[in-house]
Amino acid sequence: MWLDRLTGQELSELPEKVVPGRYWADTTGLTLNGHTPNFSGILVGDDGQRCQLNDQVRSFILPNQVDAASNDLLFKAIATIDADLQQAGALISPLMPAAIVDDQGHLQPFEERLLEVLREGHLHRISQRPRLDMHYEDEVTDIARARRLSRGALVHLASHSECWQRQTLSGVIPRKVMARFSKDDYGIYENRLYARLLDEADRYVRARLSTLGSLKATLEQAMEFYKSADIDHRLARAVCDIWGMTFDQSSTGKAFKVLNENLHKLEILHKTICGLRQSGLYTLVDRNARVASALHRTNILSHDPHYRHVATLWELLGKTHAGATVDAEERFKRNQNLAQAYSRYAGLVLRRALHPYLGGRDQGIWAGKTLQLRQKRLEWELLITRASGEEVLLTVVPWLTTDHEPEVEVPSNRYIAWPAIGHDLQGDAFLGQWVPLSPSDMYCEERFGLLVDQTLQRILLESYGRQLEKIPTVAISLTKGASALQVDLQTKTMQVRDMLGDGLLSDLHAALKSANAVRLGSELLERNQELAYLQCCPVCKKQGRLIFQSPAGFRAECDSCGTVRYLRGPKGQRQYEQLLGGKYDFRTQGRRGWALSITG
Repeated sequence: MWLDRLTGQELSELPEKVVPGRYWADTTGLTLNGHTPNFSGILVGDDGQRCQLNDQVRSFILPNQVDAASNDLLFKAIATIDADLQQAGALISPLMPAAIVDDQGHLQPFEERLLEVLREGHLHRISQRPRLDMHYEDEVTDIARARRLSRGALVHLASHSECWQRQTLSGVIPRKVMARFSKDDYGIYENRLYARLLDEADRYVRARLSTLGSLKATLEQAMEFYKSADIDHRLARAVCDIWGMTFDQSSTGKAFKVLNENLHKLEILHKTICGLRQSGLYTLVDRNARVASALHRTNILSHDPHYRHVATLWELLGKTHAGATVDAEERFKRNQNLAQAYSRYAGLVLRRALHPYLGGRDQGIWAGKTLQLRQKRLEWELLITRASGEEVLLTVVPWLTTDHEPEVEVPSNRYIAWPAIGHDLQGDAFLGQWVPLSPSDMYCEERFGLLVDQTLQRILLESYGRQLEKIPTVAISLTKGASALQVDLQTKTMQVRDMLGDGLLSDLHAALKSANAVRLGSELLERNQELAYLQCCPVCKKQGRLIFQSPAGFRAECDSCGTVRYLRGPKGQRQYEQLLGGKYDFRTQGRRGWALSITG
């Protein structure tokens, strides 16, 4: 059986087109693509389209190669964070590691050498005055066009009378002869190497520009939090604290300056390479002419003052691809390991988002209930245990992909965490039930924090104002004069509007227990604990007071931070708002301001 990780449903057969990372199997007994026997775990590819499990042939849907450089940067960041996480074992920063910025933000040896060679004009000199060979061709042509006869011209003329002008006593006057023509041959090995070097360098520099552009966007986001006036100071402090585990403000500024300088150099480099590819020697070499990756050092490549730099650059460029040529089984294992690392990364961000509730642990008590974060396969589940039993509140499915499939119907408590490469979602926390998750996103913890806050607050808000039914008479008699309770004597229902004092709560619980209404007693205790958490300001954690608003809503204003909360509307159509400065805006407030529809 296969598990569709997006929908949570089991499948007996895979579809014809398989999206890498979407399906899971505990055990199959099948061999994948001839290299992985007894396949199990997450179904990812080996960077090819082939997906064959024994005699079952499917095909993988390959990712968009436009984002290849961004994907490579993401994979390096995830692998680095995962290594640090397994070594440290603590709640480390989930943002872009400093090691990645330092390594990728500086010029690589190939780039420095290429800049130097271009500055000295060696490649321009080759483009303008290339080495070439002479190519000779024999052709039967008019005598007027012939400048040099081929070696067999006389033999050819003697045996082809149609080439004679006329015949005389002394010999033949030719009309056409076998002539030898020469032309410049630019397709020598050294020139083909030069042309392919420009092609490879162009691809390489474009990828590096994309990588540095992504790093620049990340650093710009960080600097915005240090300088922006419209971002709430609590959000700015929270994000800067996380970023500060990687970079401080001074280091961020220095890294940004170095990155900008190197980005400018690479832009000049790319412009120069494009110029060389549009003129001179490059246009004279066959674009389909290939050269082997292993360099063949000819005399020209060894001793020519200009061409020898082509050989040096080719070898340096080859080193940047070192380790890229691995077999299919190793590529498959690498992709499986990346999926597992991304799952652990999602767990790190979830633990950080749950810190206000669990204090960095995987289990704890909240509002009289037990909360637990657990990993199941590669998914993460947030469970709640109360008197009525255990319930999965939230399932986060980490999916390391460039795909976004909003048309897939996902259960309401199931969220897909994906890198969202190419999506600008800074103003929105989620895209439906798809949550962006990437080390390049300064809001990654805020997004998960908002998801957790809404999930847990929904439980409290759905319970608020809910009637307790079939209240025994002995308990009703104790409620007289209690402003926190609203009792209907005819229907024998009770509504808890505010926290009960310890004395009244104890008396009511004892009365319910004596009347054999143990379940009602547990519900009353649970409702009182929920009200205690509702009265606590979710932004600054200071205690406040709820002002009941009919029929089942409230208003609360924090005296400390000014956060205003409303629950209003008819039962089944209530709206909750959490406002800072009279508004909620994820970009400027993060998880502190939001709104939610309450249907329960």
